[in-house]
Amino acid sequence: MKKLLVTFSLVALMVLSDVVKAADIVFIDVQTIVNNSKAGKDAQRLLEEAGKKAQEEVEAKQKTLKQDQKSQEEFQAFAIQKQQEVLKRRDELLSQFMNMVQQSLEKFAKEKNYSLIIDKQAVLYGKPELDKTQEFLTYFDSQYEKGPKIK
Repeated sequence: MKKLLVTFSLVALMVLSDVVKAADIVFIDVQTIVNNSKAGKDAQRLLEEAGKKAQEEVEAKQKTLKQDQKSQEEFQAFAIQKQQEVLKRRDELLSQFMNMVQQSLEKFAKEKNYSLIIDKQAVLYGKPELDKTQEFLTYFDSQYEKGPKIK
């Protein structure tokens, strides 16, 4: 009976170790995706354009500014409004981008049969072969070329 229990335990342990091996866990450097993907570069370009446009509007308004207190206050309110518009645009672009990343990550994980994908920033140690950043970057760029663009 004891021998049977030991054998059963060994078989269960082997099955369990196979299950753990099958649960593929990988990591991706999301910051690299933000900086190097086509979608990330488009979002950065659009944000820079929005910032430049706002700056030009503020500078144009400043040139027409009178030197009285009321004009100064109006100008400050205008500058703050433009800054808020740029921040809102940044939030919109970031939201669009992160939604695209999330959708692509889900498809990528299903296609590669990964059980868990972790951001590299949360990994204290991981074998280099578990870093799928470049593979995902290529995949994400190909999905971006086929689908909706950052706007």
